Amino acid sequence: MWNRKQLKKRGREALKKNWWRLIGISLMLAFLAGGMRVIYRTPEGVAMVLDVNVRTQSNAHILNDWFSSVKQSEDTQTGQILGFLGEHYTPKKGVLAGVYNHMTKERSAFFGLLNALNDVLFKDKITEGVLILIGALLMMMFQVFISGVLQVGYCRFLLENRIYGQVRLGRLTFPWRVNRWKNTMLIMLKKYIFLFLWDYTIIGGFIKRYSYKMIPYIVAENPDIPHREAFLLSRQMMKGNKMRAFAFDLSFLGWYVLDLFTFGILRRVFLTPYMQTTEAELYVELRKEAFEKQIPGIHYLDDKQLYEDTGLEEYPVERYKLYNPKVRKWIRLKYDRAYSWSSLVLIFFTFSVIGWLWEVSLHLFGDGVFVNRGFFHGPWLPIYGTGGILVIVLLKRFAKKPLLTFFLAIVVCGVVEYLSAWLLWEIKGMYWWNYTGYFLNLHGRICAEGLLVFGLGGCAFIYIAAPFFDEIYRRIPKRTARILCILLLMAFAADIVFSLIHPNSGAGITDYQAKASLLQTAMCF
Repeated sequence: MWNRKQLKKRGREALKKNWWRLIGISLMLAFLAGGMRVIYRTPEGVAMVLDVNVRTQSNAHILNDWFSSVKQSEDTQTGQILGFLGEHYTPKKGVLAGVYNHMTKERSAFFGLLNALNDVLFKDKITEGVLILIGALLMMMFQVFISGVLQVGYCRFLLENRIYGQVRLGRLTFPWRVNRWKNTMLIMLKKYIFLFLWDYTIIGGFIKRYSYKMIPYIVAENPDIPHREAFLLSRQMMKGNKMRAFAFDLSFLGWYVLDLFTFGILRRVFLTPYMQTTEAELYVELRKEAFEKQIPGIHYLDDKQLYEDTGLEEYPVERYKLYNPKVRKWIRLKYDRAYSWSSLVLIFFTFSVIGWLWEVSLHLFGDGVFVNRGFFHGPWLPIYGTGGILVIVLLKRFAKKPLLTFFLAIVVCGVVEYLSAWLLWEIKGMYWWNYTGYFLNLHGRICAEGLLVFGLGGCAFIYIAAPFFDEIYRRIPKRTARILCILLLMAFAADIVFSLIHPNSGAGITDYQAKASLLQTAMCF
């Protein structure tokens, strides 16, 4: 019989192994899904006690409405400081500028942030209905094709994390990599449909959530399991354990109460990954009991390498029964790798083209016009490629410290962007971008908002994008890769020569006020 305290103890030990990765995955899934509840919702027991309803207003809206109804009798010291800043510095452009101006206007950092979010999300009432409709359709497609499969991939990550010290982020795509995503999707879709129908009964939905609780872990261990067997096995494993699992969820209630005082921060950085690692331990214990009882269908749970100490640092994927290198290769995104010169050249052009597509898309969908962004005429923005390559080459040695890497990426990318803007001004006397009016900008060449994006992008380059593309480019024959690099460099060199004589300019490219940055300098400092 499993013990709650022992499960929590083992859950905390598993959490310590990959705490940063678990936090990152939780935040990433929350971002992709539009809320943590899509992948891992509040435990049923806690939700029942706290009377949580996912269709109610968010905490931000409730607190904002409460704040608006309360009349402040006197100004605090913080309010006086914010009021002073608002009188002497008022940026006009960008998301951070809107947040800053709301804070100084409300004379409260917290409620100013809430009002800024409300302003961004709900100001345009005309398009609200269209956005809701589009969002509902996208959410439905996400739930059907991606969300359930990601949940199973995350359960796979949690199970491997118990035994092995190194677990790759690529385990999130486990069902796709073993080419069993269709079966996984159908099982999870069936689960969602059943729960949806059971919710119309008085108490059936609550009970069935516990009956189906182990399905994602069962599929994570064996994505080849038939639909009916997965449901039957989960019901049998939870038979006699549903009430204990309910009490198990209730044991986290104190953490949820404490989380209310941190406005959700504690839940993101500790509570959510802690509950997930502990739930994985619950599955392991129920699996052990199922083998002892020899319940029907238990033979499908046959991945012994998830539970036996093999002495390896990483799960041996080549021993997995569904692993077939001729059909599906498991790409390992190792950031601590050596890049060949041809791979670096191809990655440079890849990042440059992606940057060009990004900026062109912003104008195309924002203004409805096509604008060939950048100083050059070709479909590339080398500032993105240069920043990406410098981040990879210079910061790879610091990659084991993600927070340090983030700030160093801000410095590297900020220097590249500032020097690029300064050089273009000195050579051609024109601006290809100007951040005048943005929050905390420097001479209109860089700004805080852009630097934060560069920091996140730099980390994405090091940990995900560069290793991913390097894996692809390594498969290109060396002779073909060299020829491709030479052709790209020749085309780029020709573009440099032509653009130095006839730079790409015009509406949406260089129509910025050159003098505005000089005025903004005095306002910033």
